[in-house]
Amino acid sequence: MPSKTLADKNAGGGLEPGLSGWRAGTVIAGAALLVFFSAFSPRGFVFHAGRLDLSLPEMAAAVFLATVLIWIAGGWRRWVAGGSRPAGRRFLALDLAVLAFTASNFLSIAAATDKGSAFAFALRMLYLGGIYFGVSRLPPRAGVSIILPSALTAALLTVTAIGWLENFLPPPARGLLVEPFQENVTSFDAFYNLRVSSTLGFPTTLSMYLELAMPVALVLGLRLSLHEKRQWRGRLLLLPTAGAAAAVMAVQLFTYTRSAMAAAPFSLLLGAAIALVCGLGRRVIIPFCLSAAVLVAPLGALAAFSEPMSARLGLAQELPRYNAEYAPLQMPGGFDRAACYAAVIRVRNTGTATWGARGSAVEEVFLTYRWLSYPAGKEQLDVPFLATYMPADIPPGGETDLNASFITPSLAGKYILEFDLVQPQWGWFSSTGVRALEYAVDFPANGVSSPLSTEASTTRYEGLGAAAADVPRGQLWRAAVDMMLDHPLLGVGADQFRNTYAGYVGVSPADRLSTHNIFLEASANTGLLGLAAMLYLLGAAGWTQWRLARDLRGSRGVRLLALGLLTGLTAYVVHGLVDSFLWQTGVSFLFFSLLGLTSWLKRNQLL
Repeated sequence: MPSKTLADKNAGGGLEPGLSGWRAGTVIAGAALLVFFSAFSPRGFVFHAGRLDLSLPEMAAAVFLATVLIWIAGGWRRWVAGGSRPAGRRFLALDLAVLAFTASNFLSIAAATDKGSAFAFALRMLYLGGIYFGVSRLPPRAGVSIILPSALTAALLTVTAIGWLENFLPPPARGLLVEPFQENVTSFDAFYNLRVSSTLGFPTTLSMYLELAMPVALVLGLRLSLHEKRQWRGRLLLLPTAGAAAAVMAVQLFTYTRSAMAAAPFSLLLGAAIALVCGLGRRVIIPFCLSAAVLVAPLGALAAFSEPMSARLGLAQELPRYNAEYAPLQMPGGFDRAACYAAVIRVRNTGTATWGARGSAVEEVFLTYRWLSYPAGKEQLDVPFLATYMPADIPPGGETDLNASFITPSLAGKYILEFDLVQPQWGWFSSTGVRALEYAVDFPANGVSSPLSTEASTTRYEGLGAAAADVPRGQLWRAAVDMMLDHPLLGVGADQFRNTYAGYVGVSPADRLSTHNIFLEASANTGLLGLAAMLYLLGAAGWTQWRLARDLRGSRGVRLLALGLLTGLTAYVVHGLVDSFLWQTGVSFLFFSLLGLTSWLKRNQLL
């Protein structure tokens, strides 16, 4: 009797239904779109629903989750109606790991002080679980082993192209091409280096995205090359594969992410070692080794000849990209409320970047002002915006006198008048550590304001402690351990470390500051239960990928994909020792898409 085909085995319904018609099209298209949206969230669009903020990728995930639930419900309905157990259904360890991870985040809500934000984060983890189950249950005939890696590769190459544009095109042309993908997030340390960050908010998260996607894209190119029957065509296909790998590694360098400089080549060399152990041949081993060398060799050259890179690696003192000194030449001695005045201020460029005049070919810089309530609150007042542009490009070491106009507040009270330079792409100079020019002003209920003083320059920051961005990782790690010891079972609540760490390290809290370690993040936020779920998730994924890669009975294409997935997982864990990423939409969606692809490969091996 002939054996059943893979599609026949998978047609029993339940959790393993064979999709057909609109269901197949919806789920397959949703999986490909999620891979694309993991890289791009145009213009940082966010939909506000009460206390829950949803980005475009998160809304796409919600729709995809609903599709998966309808699909699973239909499969169970067919099973119940048929009265027989679906054939080939296996409950994988990775399924249980994803469910445990999702459950740990929801359980920890009970321990959270801010239950609204904890629920929002747990709901996003539910979306990630939906992505996993949706991808893992795609039908065998969908060709997921080609569709998903191809979509991932297309998104990766687009990200790479944007990175090249951001670094090597002049600002006017770069703005037209890159601006639609920017999320309007100012990178920390932005005034030190030009770091690629347009598509994924922060350079470190873009770096992690490249580390996850690069090995899968590499093995897809190798798979196409090795499957080509004519040898010359196979070798020809290796050229674009090698070129794409080199382009991705170049962008990786320009993220200036030190942890990636170690994690990326380590994971690729480990991938080469796994390929050797699994007998995948030198045509796989050599490209993995060369990809690591493409990152390490230029890194050594940049460390020797590039001041920003050598400073980033701690080999030299880093000069700020944007830095300034202010000298007031003429200021009003007093003024009325709701009136317009002017001050003459000399600004000196003490950074390494040229300040562009309006419409210049270099990056534009202008002087503006703001009023802050003082001493309580230090909130910015809503006053008309007035910008004073450079009369000409100001090179490093140059200076100019600016006639800066400003409008006074309409209400009586004590305020700080602050003059600050702005570079539109990076934001206020003061946000990167440059001291603004500040004056304290007292507007009485009647009459002219009291004389200006510079007391605000020292008193504004009293009691604020250190800036959050300056907290060393070691202090954050100790804070995470202390939180886990104080709340061992459930932690402080999903995504609540950022709301709690300030009390442990004695700083003013930032909106988003993580533990910078995936294991400590799980421990602090979700306790020992969450840490166990995280370890189980990573262990189940790694073990599944390893077994697929070394399974001599499997096809060469599946073994190659498993190798790429395991290499990306290794990079995630190694880089995760000094950073955490699940709060970031792009990286988390990509990570769970790859987990789903892992499960899909294993599930179809069992059928």
